[in-house]
Amino acid sequence: MSARSSRLKSRPRRWLPSPDSSHRLPPKIIMADQSSKRLLHCVIVTPEKTVLDLKAAAVSLPLDDGSRGVAVGHAPFIGRLGTGEVRMSGVTGGGSGQTSVRTFVEGGFAEIGQNTVTIITQRAIDAGSLDPAEAAAELKRLAAEQATGDEAIEARMMAESAARERLRAARG
Repeated sequence: MSARSSRLKSRPRRWLPSPDSSHRLPPKIIMADQSSKRLLHCVIVTPEKTVLDLKAAAVSLPLDDGSRGVAVGHAPFIGRLGTGEVRMSGVTGGGSGQTSVRTFVEGGFAEIGQNTVTIITQRAIDAGSLDPAEAAAELKRLAAEQATGDEAIEARMMAESAARERLRAARG
């Protein structure tokens, strides 16, 4: 028998687990579904106070570069919030008895951790309390404003975009 053939015989023993050892598979990722009892802990914080602190099955976030859905088992993530509506579905707690909650936010950051969603924002308003007529009037006023200079034009465009999102949230 050559040295080469004896070397090949020994290799599979190193590759395969021995029959008496317990070979463990990686843990399964738990996906969220409606029957799951596991929920996300959701918190919305402004500089003044904690606006919301409740449990939800899923959350939709208005990020700066698009919308992102979050469910139980989501990978850790930190993102910059845009202006828009945070939607929480399958809500429990909070004392409202609602199954979904809509909150309008203007910028900030969102952190997704181990089944937690923390939103830090300058401004958070219950979307149900927004007045569509008031939001439309604000949008109309901003559209009529004249801005000169790059910074003033950019500020007006951002305010107009925020007013559009506020109107969309007010209309539901």
